[in-house]
Amino acid sequence: MDDRQAAVGVLEAALSQDPACVAQAEERLAVLATRPNFHAFLFDIFADRSVPSQVRWMAIISLKNGIDKYWKRSAQYPIRISEKELVRPRLLTLLDEDNPLIALQYCVAVAKIARWEYPRVWPGFAEELLAQISAVAADQSAPAARRSAMEHNALHMLHLFVKSLSARTLPLERQKMRELTPLVFAVLVPIYEQRLDQFHAVLMQAGAQLAHDAGFFAETLPLLRSIRFCVKVLRRLWVFGYEKIESADSTAQGFFVATIGHQPAFYDVYRGLAESTAGVASDEYLLVLRKIVLLYGKLYLDFQKYHAVQFITVPCTKNMLHWYWQQISSEAPRLVVPLAAADSDADSDAPEPTLEPLLIQGLVLYKNVAKNYFYQPEDSDGPDSDSRRCRQIIDDEVLTPAFVAQMAETLMLRYIPLKPRDLERWQDDPEGWLADEDSDYWNFEVRRCAEHLFVDLVSQNRARLAPELAALVLQSDAVDGALSPTELHYRRDGRYAALGLCAVDLYDHVDFCQWLKQHPAVDSPMGAVKWRMAWLVGKWVTVKFPADQRPRAYALLLGLAGASEPLIVRMEALSSLKCCVNDWDFAAEQFAPFMQLAIERIAELLAAVATPECRMRAVNFLSSLVQHMQREIVPYAASIVRLIPPLWDSATGENMYQTAILVLITKLVEALGAQSTELQAFVAPLIRHSVNLDDPAHVYLMEDGIELWLVLVRSATGLDASILALLPLAAQLIQCSTESLRRVLKIIEGYLLIDGARVYLEGGPAIVDALHTLVADASLTARATAAGYNTLGLLVQCMPAETSSRALLESNVLWTAFTCVVDKREAAPVLVHHAGFLARTALQYPVLFREFLSAQNADVAHAFAENWVELYYNVTDVARRRLLALGFATAIVTTNDGILKALPVMVPVWNEIMSDTGASLAHLSDVGDDDDDFSNNCGEVMVAENERRKRLLAADPAHKLDARLEFARSMEGCEALNGADRFQAILAQVGGSDLEDFKNQLG
Repeated sequence: MDDRQAAVGVLEAALSQDPACVAQAEERLAVLATRPNFHAFLFDIFADRSVPSQVRWMAIISLKNGIDKYWKRSAQYPIRISEKELVRPRLLTLLDEDNPLIALQYCVAVAKIARWEYPRVWPGFAEELLAQISAVAADQSAPAARRSAMEHNALHMLHLFVKSLSARTLPLERQKMRELTPLVFAVLVPIYEQRLDQFHAVLMQAGAQLAHDAGFFAETLPLLRSIRFCVKVLRRLWVFGYEKIESADSTAQGFFVATIGHQPAFYDVYRGLAESTAGVASDEYLLVLRKIVLLYGKLYLDFQKYHAVQFITVPCTKNMLHWYWQQISSEAPRLVVPLAAADSDADSDAPEPTLEPLLIQGLVLYKNVAKNYFYQPEDSDGPDSDSRRCRQIIDDEVLTPAFVAQMAETLMLRYIPLKPRDLERWQDDPEGWLADEDSDYWNFEVRRCAEHLFVDLVSQNRARLAPELAALVLQSDAVDGALSPTELHYRRDGRYAALGLCAVDLYDHVDFCQWLKQHPAVDSPMGAVKWRMAWLVGKWVTVKFPADQRPRAYALLLGLAGASEPLIVRMEALSSLKCCVNDWDFAAEQFAPFMQLAIERIAELLAAVATPECRMRAVNFLSSLVQHMQREIVPYAASIVRLIPPLWDSATGENMYQTAILVLITKLVEALGAQSTELQAFVAPLIRHSVNLDDPAHVYLMEDGIELWLVLVRSATGLDASILALLPLAAQLIQCSTESLRRVLKIIEGYLLIDGARVYLEGGPAIVDALHTLVADASLTARATAAGYNTLGLLVQCMPAETSSRALLESNVLWTAFTCVVDKREAAPVLVHHAGFLARTALQYPVLFREFLSAQNADVAHAFAENWVELYYNVTDVARRRLLALGFATAIVTTNDGILKALPVMVPVWNEIMSDTGASLAHLSDVGDDDDDFSNNCGEVMVAENERRKRLLAADPAHKLDARLEFARSMEGCEALNGADRFQAILAQVGGSDLEDFKNQLG
């Protein structure tokens, strides 16, 4: 069996209904894809019309996937140039493929090859494809079906190619696209116009019986497909093919001007067919028409986005904008249908005649005109600047004062009120509706898009619209008494929506608190009114809401959050209450009387909602409440703690939800301060679940779990057995070098500060080993090394020598620091941390350190001592310089000649210390946490640890010892060990002036 037949066999196996057979075939295809000429065989199989269509389809799909993986020269198994040359000349010879599924994959595969090879390897691709398109359009002798298939495939291929080319940014490719653009317009515009004329002719022939003429649809569907692809190609070239639209040739400009009339014509056809109840138009036909209408809108939106100035200065765009507004105005009554009618038609399968994406396009176009950076002239702009010209055109021809007022009224009364579909979703899926409302995808829904346009209109025309809008929103409902209930609902909701959306612009015109008194929401039987009232409070509380009126807002919102209210109203009330809590002027004491009721309302909502997103929203609000209430939360802590176990159980498998719960507990622990010690047994299992590296959930929860652990330890006054049992996890976290390393080290320091001896017994050796591994890693930054040595230094300070000194020797951490200083293997900013740890060990464990030095070779010890002293001059911090100097003094009490020979360089250091810092550093005893990310947000947070650090600092020998006395004692100890004669010989090596200065300072 040859290779081609083998490939056919594998492709047939891949089409099997047996999953095991398919899996084996996929593995075999993956192996064959790396073999020479395999992709050429795939193209041969696809090109052979005698092969079954399913096998051809699988062959072209495999070829397409292979192009993605192996066509690039940088791929692991790149396709050879010789194989590419077998495939490339035949790529454009199969445009007559009539199987839609195969043709689709064929066009995609060719476009992918062109993506990699144009313009460098295959510079003539575009010209060849355009020649094929021209030839197909000119050939009237071929059968209609074949000609239609070839034109469709060629245009589709050209569309994919231009789409890829327009996304490239390299100068050569941009230049080639600009060179190609006039050629494409010259070929496609005549085809586009010809297909339009043909469609129009058939349309006129069908006449009034259009909707019932099946032959019309069969004849015009290929025409519409060609028109659609022409617009798709020309749309991108119009936007990206010209650096300046003014330089476009007459053909391109004529095409754009013509589209202004073509879109309304196609829309009229679509509307007529969609509204016909007895028509025979297929869904596919209506879909193609719909896409063509919307494609014109995409053309205008892209033109406005990338050529904002030219969009305004081109005269024909005014007509286009005018037509869009006509559709927006005429469709408004269809959107605002009677509520009863909406309910009765809710289950109807009739096609929707209102093309809402078209309305969205119009609203976005007007929004970008109303507020656009390019249309906002600066004071420095001259009268002929683009921005001033555009602004003048907009004010005089597009957004005239009368038109702006009409637009604002239409939007307020027709578009921004809640629609029947919103009320339906309130019943069916209130949680999903609220999630959509809070999302950023406003430009996919008519109402929300209208809201954004309305806000921009009012903000840009505040002086003219704000007084009129204020008078309208303050108008009593009694004035509208003659209206039907439906009209009254829409007018009222539109006014309320305008009041909230434009709160910033209505600041000087509306007294919202007074308005709120006159519109009691709780008494209304309509859920929409209650929801809107809760929404309004959230909009105005950050704009204009006096402090003395806030309790009224709290009471109103908590009343609307009651269990008897609709779920959507309850969720919105708590969302607005969160806005109140997060506001700058929030006062914890003022909210304290409402705290218990707020917790109850949150608990009731948590029991009512079903989706993790809504539960997480409620938990986040509770976290915010705890954070802002500070110490006022203490009386209610027990109520909050009772909520956590069922919340955690319900969050199983929902990692983001569990993260929100961990944040809530962290905020609660922060607020409780030292009183949080009682929660240790309760919180410990949650921390273990979050940071245990053997638990898959740690990937999502580790950061928040470590934060909770840190806050709990820092606030603690003692250590529960359950918290002590977590200590081995800290050693594991050090070894995995996570991004939260600094916090893990701070957790260990917190343990040591609380009860060092007990902590060391629980897991001290494992922690020392982990810290040694950390500081011995030369690949880490100086900051990571410093953090590791800070923790080791604190361990040495908190542990008595008899407890941990042997462990330090056995772990080799002293030897690692010693050899690093001797060999100077790292840069000075890193070595100073090794030197500092050795000085700390010398000061805390002098006997151990002297024994360690005495055991070293004299030459090695001398190199160490000189390098150690040299590093002193790389330290700028006063306390650390003093620590090093005292460490030198401890080291000199030895008989090791290597250390003693360094006395001449130590004495100047001691002189400097005695001159600069005096006897002690008692004046530097204040403690401040130097970590900006551990800020104090809740009054008494971390007070317990701060006190512990102050006590540790007060007992630190480097701060409290009298330097002169220590230096004198060290010299006396050295003399006692070495004898008077040898000591004098050592002193003789010290410079005379340095020695005299030393003696004078000792007094």
